[in-house]
Amino acid sequence: MTASLGQLRGQVLEIAKRMAAEGLVRGTSGNVSARDRPSGNLVITPSGMEYHRLKPLDLVVLDPAGRVVEGKRLPSIENPMHRAIYRARPEVAAVVHTHSVHATALACLGRELPVISTELAALVGATVRLARLAESGTEEFARQAVEGLGGATAVLLQSHGVVAVGHDLNEAYATAWAVETAAELYLLASSLGRPVPLPEDYLARARDFYLCHYGQPAGKEPPVV
Repeated sequence: MTASLGQLRGQVLEIAKRMAAEGLVRGTSGNVSARDRPSGNLVITPSGMEYHRLKPLDLVVLDPAGRVVEGKRLPSIENPMHRAIYRARPEVAAVVHTHSVHATALACLGRELPVISTELAALVGATVRLARLAESGTEEFARQAVEGLGGATAVLLQSHGVVAVGHDLNEAYATAWAVETAAELYLLASSLGRPVPLPEDYLARARDFYLCHYGQPAGKEPPVV
């Protein structure tokens, strides 16, 4: 195992356990992967295993064609979707697939999620579209997810869940959380009245500000005092 793949195993495992602990999935639903840029291989969670029991060696390394490079477990059945996203989006290095309750409720209604929160504006910057219904684990499911995602950072999967992507696992996870939070706000606001989407010019500014100014600059840690 290369050093980069070993590090990715730890990162994927951390996000997978966090996803379960924070309620974005229940049971063994959902999956997480990250791409190793030097090799093009990806580390992905195994199929049907409880997250709190996972250990680094339970994660599976696949090549871009889906062949197992390392690992003794079966990979997530949604690995075709993960691989299809990486093929379509060279800049993406992480995929987080959740079954979060409120966002999935919208997907079950066959609705898209308009941008009604500043957090969603920053992390997605556009309406979260709805991918067409397809059978889980199939190439058609993967195709619909990629088509629905387009160039965005998140997509709702009809009657199924959410996919969020990012340049790294933290960004993908933050986006998945932003979608779930916005979906909860949308459903609550809908029970009281009519949610008001943010204007288009605001969305572009919010996204640009997040990409350029949010967080701490790399390599500039504050002095220890």
